Amino acid sequence: MTDEQPQNIHTPNDRIGIGIIVTVAVVVILGIFVFQNRERVEIEFLFFGVTLPLWIVVGVFLLLGAVLGWVWRWVMRRRARN
Repeated sequence: MTDEQPQNIHTPNDRIGIGIIVTVAVVVILGIFVFQNRERVEIEFLFFGVTLPLWIVVGVFLLLGAVLGWVWRWVMRRRARN
């Protein structure tokens, strides 16, 4: 018997994982979005106003939507348990 490894077995380090590919794609898409949406916009709400780059405004609202979606799912799971 020999201690040789078969040549057709791949280890996880032999190839690029799908997670890395997706991460790179998302970073590239976000970079393009930020580059194309640098103009400043004025946001007014109730008694105050602020001027920010459009990409920050969109990012804040996307983050807010994600947090609200997470909270909604959490509340629904807690109700389902009871």
